[in-house]
Amino acid sequence: MVVALSAIMLKILHMAVLHRYPDNTVPGYMSEGMVEGCMDYAMTFVFGYEPFPDIITKASALLHSIITFHPFVDGNKRTALLATFFFLYFNGYSFTITEDAIQFTRSIALGKIKRVEVVAQWLSKNSARSLSGTLFHKLFFSRWKERELTVFCITMLRQISDLLRPFEQKYHETS
Repeated sequence: MVVALSAIMLKILHMAVLHRYPDNTVPGYMSEGMVEGCMDYAMTFVFGYEPFPDIITKASALLHSIITFHPFVDGNKRTALLATFFFLYFNGYSFTITEDAIQFTRSIALGKIKRVEVVAQWLSKNSARSLSGTLFHKLFFSRWKERELTVFCITMLRQISDLLRPFEQKYHETS
């Protein structure tokens, strides 16, 4: 069973991103309904057809959609990376946000990378299925309800607040 992120969880992740730089960010939505639409896009299943059949392609569709659909006024690329991290984590994978994430996410935002398959190749290089992640997925995450996942996500944010630090520092240096 695939564990999807709820719109509430995506909004919490976005608030966490904005909280890190309150003076340099603008809160709000370009389209609040599109927040949920980003996860829905990644989880698409229509008439027996599933365009994103595995966890990596679903994560790629999520990353790509948050950046290209631009549901938030500010922080879409950072939110996309954090959402992808948690989506992969809840589904048994580890994801390393590498230094090339800045250029990669900017390329998506600028329309230079349009295909989810290209995003999937990049994600495949920077993520791996882990035994502990798989066990957590099977024993806990796949059985938890939205509220439990959201509380866990908030707890994890406190512990991994430095996850985006290298990305943010480089991003602000090059802006």
